[in-house]
Amino acid sequence: MKNKLLLSFFLLAFGLQLRASDDTTRVLFIGNSITYYNNMPFMFKDMANNRGRKVAVTMYAPGGTGFVNHYVDPNVFNLFRSGNWDVVVLQPGSGESAGASFPVNTTVTRGRVLLDSIYFYNSCAQVYLYEIPYGVPSASTYSTYFSVQARIRDSVTKMADSLRLQMIPAGECAKRYYGMHQNLLLHGSYNDIHPSLQGSYLVATAAYATIFQDTISGCTHYAGLHQDTAKKFFAIADTCVLNHKSWWRINTYNLNATFTHTLQGSNTVAFSAWPSNYSSVSWNFGDNTTSSQLNPAHQYMQPGNYTVTLKAFNNKGCTDSSLVQINTMALSLSSAGTITKDLKVYPNPASETIALSGSGINDADYVIYDITGNKVLSGNLKLLEEINVTALDPGVYFLTVSLPNKNEKQTTLIRFCKK
Repeated sequence: MKNKLLLSFFLLAFGLQLRASDDTTRVLFIGNSITYYNNMPFMFKDMANNRGRKVAVTMYAPGGTGFVNHYVDPNVFNLFRSGNWDVVVLQPGSGESAGASFPVNTTVTRGRVLLDSIYFYNSCAQVYLYEIPYGVPSASTYSTYFSVQARIRDSVTKMADSLRLQMIPAGECAKRYYGMHQNLLLHGSYNDIHPSLQGSYLVATAAYATIFQDTISGCTHYAGLHQDTAKKFFAIADTCVLNHKSWWRINTYNLNATFTHTLQGSNTVAFSAWPSNYSSVSWNFGDNTTSSQLNPAHQYMQPGNYTVTLKAFNNKGCTDSSLVQINTMALSLSSAGTITKDLKVYPNPASETIALSGSGINDADYVIYDITGNKVLSGNLKLLEEINVTALDPGVYFLTVSLPNKNEKQTTLIRFCKK
């Protein structure tokens, strides 16, 4: 039997892609008490550091202020000038956020003054609008809360489109929580817009998921919260932010490098780039070969660990990068094929069970591997309608399906998130 080289992809972190940067990400928060309560920006920093990202944070948030104050405040412009910022988070005032204290167009005009200065001194900075969580007026007026939060979302979305910015949907994460649990956990008291410790923590999770486009699940920095509460917030932020990026204008106006990859044949990988607002791209396949094609196919000649990096460039000289770490493994197989072209695995991501469909798999065997290559589940699909995956930890896994007494296998990626 002739050995063939197959590629099996084991991602070395929770999530499919990681931002490629060895440097510290410098983040500036400009806001008011809704930003500074419970030191929310530093919660965000500690979460990011816990998730393996080097982050430094600076906050300027005088109480009761908004764009109406910031666009004429010399301290704000001194910060823009001195920071060399990678990320700037701008929080409109509470009245501005709802279009109540000033018309949205007025706040947009003031926002443009702030942006002109940010981009003059930090031409490649990523700038975000922080959509605040509104307070709950009383135990009997949650309907009012939902109505005002919808108005805030509408106003901040208009600002984001006018200013061509991304949003941190913290208010939407809070609304999702209150839609499930009307227990005021996110605020200290009724009729108080300031978040409680739990509320600020949820805001920080939303900021992390948005800025890094990465799951916060897996973080072990709980900032004094009960672990179960923190994990509940992780699930809300990951779902609310990452499943609806276009709603929050994530990667709509900013330079972004994104790609996917699939196996072609026994040792070739097809890469598909999905960059936004770019002028050119550059690939590094991790084996001393490169490409400037948008969607290249690459053949690996030797098994090993490879870091594949995509860089996107724009006309301002800015760069954004993303990477995937892959491991190629030599597998002794007489032949490499696919069991069925219509193999489907659903739901994916899964929370309790997964089901498989496709022609010819009624008596197939299955094995589930974790990202390190260890077998965690196995069995036979005969008379089996679903595979129970509740024993797995949340993460990324590989499901291999094979026919008995044959050397034909088919592997697909699955993701498990506990409810």
